[in-house]
Amino acid sequence: MRPLSFLQPTSNLLAINSDLFRYFGVDSVDYRLYPAPDYFIEAFDVQTYLTWLGYRKSGYLRRPLSLYVHIPFCSSLCFFCHCNQIVSRDRDLIENYLDYLLREIRLQGQYFKNDPRVEQIYFGGGTPTVLQDYQLNNLMKEIRRHFNLTEQGEFSIEIDSRLMAHLSMHTLKEIGFNCAIIGVQDFDQSVQQSIHRIQTEYETLHAIDEARQAGFKTVRAELIFGLPNQTVEKLGYTLGKIIGASPDQICLSNYNYLPEKYKPQRQIDLANLPGDEIRQDMQLQTINQLLEAGYVHIGMNHYAQKGDSLALAQRQGRLHYGLQGYSAYPESDHIAMGISAIGSIGPTLSQNHCDLTQYYDRIERNIPPIMRGIELSADDLIRRSVMQALICHSVLIFESMETFFQIEFKSYFATELKELLFHEQAGLITLDDEEVTVTPKGQLVIGSICKVFDKYLRNQQQRQNYSAFI
Repeated sequence: MRPLSFLQPTSNLLAINSDLFRYFGVDSVDYRLYPAPDYFIEAFDVQTYLTWLGYRKSGYLRRPLSLYVHIPFCSSLCFFCHCNQIVSRDRDLIENYLDYLLREIRLQGQYFKNDPRVEQIYFGGGTPTVLQDYQLNNLMKEIRRHFNLTEQGEFSIEIDSRLMAHLSMHTLKEIGFNCAIIGVQDFDQSVQQSIHRIQTEYETLHAIDEARQAGFKTVRAELIFGLPNQTVEKLGYTLGKIIGASPDQICLSNYNYLPEKYKPQRQIDLANLPGDEIRQDMQLQTINQLLEAGYVHIGMNHYAQKGDSLALAQRQGRLHYGLQGYSAYPESDHIAMGISAIGSIGPTLSQNHCDLTQYYDRIERNIPPIMRGIELSADDLIRRSVMQALICHSVLIFESMETFFQIEFKSYFATELKELLFHEQAGLITLDDEEVTVTPKGQLVIGSICKVFDKYLRNQQQRQNYSAFI
């Protein structure tokens, strides 16, 4: 039997091979949220949300604020999409939604008068750049009227470079955005046709260059590997072009094919999806290309240039991982605005209504449009902190957890520590009586390490095993 090469010690990421991903999986679980929205409950209603807002207002919770604004509209349907989107070019429909969104900004803003300043704003979708410049400007103006924004904050917008004919990066910068998140996916035409997203190299590379010229402090390019008709060579070509454009950050997502959950994905032919071996080779290639180009691996398939704010925060031990991914800013309360948007106040997570009619109805009644949520248990908070430490700092110190949460770590996580022995044997972590340290190789599959501490996933697997048994 051929020896498992991932069991051989190595500190050189360029020497990693596909055995690592074959045994530990190509990360598809993203722990920005723990627990996931599937575990939110409708018993968490608007009254629960307002109770936690009251705790914050009384001073019980005093953390910085972040705002998430959801723009659900898209001009066309991308088959790979897993977001809550509305495919429409109906200007009246969009204007009506924006009217209600402005009302929600005012509604939410009244709860945060004289509150600590907003350090981050994130416009996501859907496609925020489907809006006209005056519409985006109106939203940002209303946010400034009702929230206190820091001058040096991070104000991000997701950008579809195909829709920049009516906008420019300079206009977005003038409106107040300073972080551009540009979707790329893949430049190959057969891949683009299979996912129903035709996007030229020129449009994408021009958008990156224009964002830099406009003075955006961060330009991030986002690619996906594992798409239909995608090959190692095609992805390598696309990534090479993006590296040549020199964005500050490059994020690669593993395509998660879930047609039973996301209807657009039912348009994709399963036979066209690359197999596990090819996906593993894709990830190996992207690692090699990015490290050789001088990018630093932050974690969770996220890379940054050495001078970027994330790389600096990583070196200084102040990196954070939350609802919008990696951040150089400390943990904050997230105020979610717009249909289906997810936010957090203290130890809670909540989601707005996903149906336009119900969303409009709540705003009409001057009620925050909360649909469901969850109050995290003590166990949830402990496990989320464990994952944060591993994802952001690559070290989990038992004493720190024991002091903060009043637990005996090795007893509390006896089962998990036993499971981690295989990860230690594979060279993904080092484990002793005081701490778990993630190796550079382990950071490549950090999601697999975090899964060990995911109690919801463990319970789900146990139920499946029991069902199969009976």
